[in-house]
Amino acid sequence: EDAKNADSKGCGDSSKGPKSPRMESEGKVQQLTRRADFFASRARYADALPLVDQALHLEPNRPELHLGRGQCLMQLDKLEDALASFEAALRLDSQCVSAQRNKALLLAKQQRWHDAVVSLREALSLESSPELRMELARCLTEHAIQLKASGRGDLQLFHEAIQACNSYAPAFFQLGVCYSEVSDCIKAKEMYRKAVQLHPGYVEALNNLGVACRELGEWEHAIEAYGMALKVNQNCSKTRENMAISLLQLGCRHLQRKELKQAGEALKRALTFNSRNADIYFNLGVLYAEKEKWDRAKVNYELANHFDPRHANAHNNLGVIHRRLGNAEAAMKCFESALEVDSKMNLASKNLGAIYGSMGRMDDAIRLTRIAIESNRQDAEAYNNLALLLRDQCDVDACLENLDVCISLEPESRHAGSNRLMSLNYQSERKREEVFEAHRSWGSCVESSISQAFSWDRPRTSGPLRVGYVSPDFYSHSVSYFIHAALKHHDPAFVHVTCYSDVALEDEKTKQFRELVPRWRNLCGRADDEVAKMIYEDGIDILVDLTGHTGNNRLGVFARKPAPICITWIGYPHTTGLTRMDYRISDEFADPMDAPGLTTEKILYLPECFLCYTPPETAPPVVLKPAQESYGCITFGCFNNLAKVSSLTVRMWSKLLHEVPDSRLFVKSKALACPKVQEKMRAAFAAHDIQASRLDLTGLQPQTGSHLHMYSFIDVALDTAPYAGTTTTCEALYMGVPVVTLKGRGIHAQNVGSSLLSAVQLGDLVTETEEDFVKQAAACAKNVPRLAALRAGLRTRMLRSVLCDGPRHVARLERLYAGVVSDFAKSKQVTTFNVQDSIPSSLAEVQ
Repeated sequence: EDAKNADSKGCGDSSKGPKSPRMESEGKVQQLTRRADFFASRARYADALPLVDQALHLEPNRPELHLGRGQCLMQLDKLEDALASFEAALRLDSQCVSAQRNKALLLAKQQRWHDAVVSLREALSLESSPELRMELARCLTEHAIQLKASGRGDLQLFHEAIQACNSYAPAFFQLGVCYSEVSDCIKAKEMYRKAVQLHPGYVEALNNLGVACRELGEWEHAIEAYGMALKVNQNCSKTRENMAISLLQLGCRHLQRKELKQAGEALKRALTFNSRNADIYFNLGVLYAEKEKWDRAKVNYELANHFDPRHANAHNNLGVIHRRLGNAEAAMKCFESALEVDSKMNLASKNLGAIYGSMGRMDDAIRLTRIAIESNRQDAEAYNNLALLLRDQCDVDACLENLDVCISLEPESRHAGSNRLMSLNYQSERKREEVFEAHRSWGSCVESSISQAFSWDRPRTSGPLRVGYVSPDFYSHSVSYFIHAALKHHDPAFVHVTCYSDVALEDEKTKQFRELVPRWRNLCGRADDEVAKMIYEDGIDILVDLTGHTGNNRLGVFARKPAPICITWIGYPHTTGLTRMDYRISDEFADPMDAPGLTTEKILYLPECFLCYTPPETAPPVVLKPAQESYGCITFGCFNNLAKVSSLTVRMWSKLLHEVPDSRLFVKSKALACPKVQEKMRAAFAAHDIQASRLDLTGLQPQTGSHLHMYSFIDVALDTAPYAGTTTTCEALYMGVPVVTLKGRGIHAQNVGSSLLSAVQLGDLVTETEEDFVKQAAACAKNVPRLAALRAGLRTRMLRSVLCDGPRHVARLERLYAGVVSDFAKSKQVTTFNVQDSIPSSLAEVQ
């Protein structure tokens, strides 16, 4: 109605004279264009278009009418007609900037970027303006993206866009994308940063800047970029995910550097951005495991598995936690789950193999460990594990071969070196000089690589001797039965005891030991340097190694000499090979004065027996009736580690079985739970014409009580050579079963049985030759009255003997300590030791 009124008013104007046709036409066009402009200003382009068409009918050569028509058509989305109108305008007036600009905008709307660029450049040649340059930059950028999508990418167009308008942020952003795609993260970061500077709220650029920083390992900068993006849009899921990943990676870096507090902060913050990310929970599990907070570690591994049931590493690490907490069954399930995800996963294969090995499932254990090796031929630990499994099933030669491979891959592996030395003790064919030289060479290499950092010129303060015991076996382990007396019966007025415990999984025995001593130090997870410094700062006078070259030893600490006097005792039947280990405790039966074992340490001799046995409180009562009376035949037996059953041992036992034709041999050992190992053992005896039916072979018993009860099935226990039993010998004696042993000249490991039997007045069962061994064992087995008497009285005799007399043994031990401290003080001319009534023991040093 307004338009009609405007038209009527215009028509009502009076004129003073007649008009020419030209003037009438121009007037009509003006009226039409005014009405068209009116409708266009109100976005009524459909109403404006017919008016423009009428005007064009009257004046077809007016470029501004074609321009107006094109604008209406473009708004009505009639793009081809609009383009024709703009081109018509340009044909009539090639200098029409508006036509060129509108044509370019239309071409851009059609994504005809190349043509749009051409049109814009034409417009810019006529009139330069910031708006036109910005639009040219946009079209060049879009054209470059279009070409890139078709495989004809050209960075030059992005650079031209920046040249056209250096404030156009998307051009910098797209250049950053191109650099990212060719892994040039430094240039990509530069481009994204420029885009953000131009457009601080550019979320995509901020996200990609974060990614570039992540790729460069600049986690803090990445987190800063994502934080800025989230200020713009806090609900952007992609940004939140990227922030979580960056915080996760920052947490991992802190974990690798052992910066546990910072790692925890980063990982917990990561959860606030993505609470369903399995990797975050996994690394929190690693963090808590590092802190030895096993329950928290377990929960986080379980959450990782909840959010990603195929997270093989989480399954594996959860299995490690279960195993550490003593739940072998749950650990097995976890390792099996990990292998279901990745059948050749190195860690899970090794870990499940280790559990199977501890259960005596040797065939499965070896198969899995070999899978681990196949997945990584450079895995030194896998070769070490395979070696120990082979040793457990009495394949010592193959064990040594694999340990040699392990050491070649990881020459600095001290545990592999110790395992190799330990294994040499089992071979009866190897000369004692060769075994000693291997130990001495090992010690020399270790000491050449570790400097002795501590000085002993400082005077000792007065007071009790400070004695430290170092062991990973302060739990229900064989060593615990022999260190118990020293902890329980120490004289606190004379000796202050510190236990340096490397026990991974403590039990009731550990708790009992803790209560017996004034100071307890936990070494788990600590480096040798840190432990040595701790011991030095504790001011220990005598540091005692209870492990030697057995598992998880700390000989690296002793090589650093953190105490003025270092002694090895109980845990290992040979020299450590370290010249910085001052003494080894023994007795005249295990190391006769005329033929002591070869050693780098001086030998300290305790009277009668160097060991003191504390029997388990859960031991069952002795079955008084000899086994042959219950089962109708003489039964010999051995419950030692199968690796000790050397070729010498098999030959000697076979002679005995021939000497006593109706007898049987009962062998119990972990590896014998495996049928294939049983077959191998039967074959070894078959080579000596012993029928398989005469051998009773079985695996371990789950409980100490049931294990000890099985001694009731044998009449005479047979010792092994050249590595005799220690704990098994004491157990047999405590259960009323005599043991026959073979001495070895100058071989401490073979003479331990001689020491134990002499301590309980059974020296007649200590033999000098294989023939004597067979003769004595046969005679003992046939002497049923003596067997019955031993069943009835051996436990009491043992408890009253020096072998179980804790107070007497410890009094002698502490006088021994006083003697060596006094000798050390004299050698250093230190007068502040003030040791009263010390009785130095005799020393024997092998040159």
